[in-house]
Amino acid sequence: MTSEPSPLRRARARVANLVRTVRDRRVGAAPAPIAAGLGENRSRALVPDESLWRVTDRYRGRFDLPPLSYGTVRDYADSRDLLPGLAAANADMKDMQRCWALKAVVGNVEPGGRVVEIGAGEPLVAGALSRLGYDVVVVDPYDGSGNGPLEYRAFRRAYPELTFVRDTFPPSHGLEGGCSAVYSISVLEHVPVESIEAVVSAARERVAPDGCCIHAIDHVVRGWGAREHRERLERVVRASGVERGLLDRTLAAMDEDPDTYFVSAEAHDRWRGSLAYDEYPMRRIASVNLFTRG
Repeated sequence: MTSEPSPLRRARARVANLVRTVRDRRVGAAPAPIAAGLGENRSRALVPDESLWRVTDRYRGRFDLPPLSYGTVRDYADSRDLLPGLAAANADMKDMQRCWALKAVVGNVEPGGRVVEIGAGEPLVAGALSRLGYDVVVVDPYDGSGNGPLEYRAFRRAYPELTFVRDTFPPSHGLEGGCSAVYSISVLEHVPVESIEAVVSAARERVAPDGCCIHAIDHVVRGWGAREHRERLERVVRASGVERGLLDRTLAAMDEDPDTYFVSAEAHDRWRGSLAYDEYPMRRIASVNLFTRG
């Protein structure tokens, strides 16, 4: 049996994946580079106006969500039809999660509302939402923590419509007043365990009574790190005010459902980078989706 990779090996895997990502961008296997010009809003490259029109026509005010759900192949296929560029931007689970989060905001938050993205990295979803009339604030330290990006200045140039707060969440400044929604995409699983409750609670406190919190969370169902992911997910759910029994039922349904979206072997191989397989073996990873009202 393969033993769980050590923290050092996990760090090496993150570095190897970053190196592969940079290499792939050079040869065109990954998304196009960040737009160089001012005022470009790079989301247009992957989410053209006609894609946004299709999403709003289908889902504006009509994307009902339970407090807990999970990513499905059905939802991913729908996103491939509506948002083909965004649904192929990363060649991993974030392709499904980004599209789901975009549909969730469009379906539950009125345009013009203030929405906050936690830990956006490259803010493709935030850029698309700003083009739909939302007032979007991105809160991200852009310091490389959690395997995150460093390209703060480049992102500011590429997404001039967005407000950037360069800080961890909750930030010390820049978010005065309420907002209509707070969302995150593949972020909460990277928050230090001791900070989870503070981050999730702060998100809930900042939304208006009719606002919502929307989170897509990577969750290891089986394989190394599964126990730690379960404990972390339980903390997130508890801080969100969601019943623990609902989490148990959702995970059980996810395990039995043939439509559950799991990270592919190809995506895992990209993450593995140059490491030997035994140093970074396959895991079964899904997305647990959280939706709560203020």
